[in-house]
Amino acid sequence: MSERVRVAVLGSAAVPHTGRWTKALLARGLEARVWSLEPALEGDPSRSRVELLPAAPVPGVLRYPLAASALRRALEGFDPHVIDAHFVPNYGVLGVLSGRRPLVVNAWGSDLLCARDPLRRARLAWVLGRADHVRVDAHNLARVARGLGVSEEKLEVLPWGAETDCFPFSASREARLQARRSWPEAWREAAGDGPVAVSTRMHHPVYAIDTLIDAWPAVAQALPEARLFVAGDGPVRPALEARARTRGVAAVFLGRQTQPDLARLLTGAEAYVSTSLSDSTSLSLLEAMSAGAYPVVSAIEGNREWVSADTGFLFPPRDVGALSRGLTRVLASPSRFDEARAANRAVIEARGDWSRAMDCVAERTTALALASRPRS
Repeated sequence: MSERVRVAVLGSAAVPHTGRWTKALLARGLEARVWSLEPALEGDPSRSRVELLPAAPVPGVLRYPLAASALRRALEGFDPHVIDAHFVPNYGVLGVLSGRRPLVVNAWGSDLLCARDPLRRARLAWVLGRADHVRVDAHNLARVARGLGVSEEKLEVLPWGAETDCFPFSASREARLQARRSWPEAWREAAGDGPVAVSTRMHHPVYAIDTLIDAWPAVAQALPEARLFVAGDGPVRPALEARARTRGVAAVFLGRQTQPDLARLLTGAEAYVSTSLSDSTSLSLLEAMSAGAYPVVSAIEGNREWVSADTGFLFPPRDVGALSRGLTRVLASPSRFDEARAANRAVIEARGDWSRAMDCVAERTTALALASRPRS
């Protein structure tokens, strides 16, 4: 194809991953623009590529279909070769209603894993059945997609991966302490030289960060020098902060962080904690593994695709006691786990690298564009 492949990305511009995805497509020579009902984040380098669609003040199940006519008009000028929709129940629906083909639908995890009521499952099956290509980032998600009628020939399992260059590896306790020298002064003062555990999940009920808050008093009693940093934001953050105060947990709530700041945080941390109740491939986990923060994570299927008993500590979801014991063990002797940290970094380099994944996405997108080109 002599002209650049034009890709219409349909997804929430308020989610950092949408801008990250678009930037990666542009870097690989594709012409990509974003259509979104949500405004782009301040500072997002892809903001100039975002075109806002009208968002009617109605529930989401109606809001996205109601934007279809505006999207169809907007796409006439861009004339995309490929529609690339992210998150099945909303932008997947919008992708189908755009009337454009080929349509790629990307499932993000909770859109499929948390769909249990018949009406929502019917909506998902309707979207996936009309997609030309369905991309998922984990095998547990692929299994759900198959159950919704997706055939093997149009299903792709591709973990999106961590940006390993942005999340450099700290191989030892000395390297982690060295990394902390780049932390903001407030972080350094809060951490001191003690072992640090970090959570970087967003503050939504599915991530069950209250389990971590409840587990920390036992860790602090055993290891008074240990510190807990909680990054991220979301609707349950006020409740989490109140819970920490009630339980006497001196957690440092950092709020939403930029990618460079998350990288600095993880490269200086001994442990990464995820208390999630449901996940496909967690980007936060992959970033922690890349940086060398030892995973202490719930034993859900999405995590077990990346972490074993040899390379992390897996605890039953919501098991406060098991989480306390695991964190205490890891933070008490962090250097004991340096071999596992190196193994985790090797796993990310082999099958969890963002750049390689996006090379595959660009190749697949170009192939779909060529295959759908009218024959002369």
